[in-house]
Amino acid sequence: MTEEKEIRGLTPVRTARVISTLVALMGMVFLLMQRVLSAVLQMATDGLNLGLARYNTFTGRMALQNFPEDRQLFKLLKDVQSILPSAEMALTVLMVVAIVLLAVALVGLALPRPYVHVLVALKILKWKTGDADEVENASLREILEKIGDVPLKKLAIPFGIVAALVIVALVISNCHDKIKAASVDGAVDELQQQAATYISAQRSYFAQKKVVGGAKALQLPDSLSTDAFTYKITGSRFLATSKVPLGDCPAGTKWYVSASVKGVFEKELQLYRALPKDSACAKLTPEFKNIGRK
Repeated sequence: MTEEKEIRGLTPVRTARVISTLVALMGMVFLLMQRVLSAVLQMATDGLNLGLARYNTFTGRMALQNFPEDRQLFKLLKDVQSILPSAEMALTVLMVVAIVLLAVALVGLALPRPYVHVLVALKILKWKTGDADEVENASLREILEKIGDVPLKKLAIPFGIVAALVIVALVISNCHDKIKAASVDGAVDELQQQAATYISAQRSYFAQKKVVGGAKALQLPDSLSTDAFTYKITGSRFLATSKVPLGDCPAGTKWYVSASVKGVFEKELQLYRALPKDSACAKLTPEFKNIGRK
């Protein structure tokens, strides 16, 4: 009867597996929290970019000057913008905690007996049978030394899985950063190329006609839309508006080049290149003001 109860009860191995399962569930909860926070953060970023783009227009600036509700909303947007870096850091912390918990669970499932001994040594568990007095009094160092005698094959699988999880997480994070940086660099190159094309066409037309040309005269499309920007040529002005966030630069940010003629008898083409007022956007295109200069 006693043996039957012992078999049906929570043996050390079963205890280790139950605890490992609970730890794995906790890891999954942290992973779920990380994914939910990531989705919320993405929505907050999109809303922030739309709001800042709205107040970056002429009507938006007028609203800020005349309506207290808009000033309050704009302050709220700035507060959200200051919180976003901390939220991104929280995403990393949640991911690390989830990986650590899942790794601990894997070790417990792969090595249940040493796992229990470690928990006992850490005073997390306590033996209830009289046969484990010597083991209970063993120090953590002695238990770890015993774990060192475990065959390498048993250790290779859980630690290999843990190492693979860590490597995959690092690779995904690194690839995401590289793709994001490459996307921003590509968008900036595209912007500068479009501006250079406009300036070159305007110079060529002015050399022939001594006047500023519009889109039709320059043989350029009056509007063009790409994945990153919307381009428009209206009269003597080239305007580029970002459609997506570029790093810390919000969507709806504007770059423009305006052309005018100076002089009466000796006419000269004047080109004015304007950077956005947002310092984060201006830093993306430090060479924009030098495009097309001789």
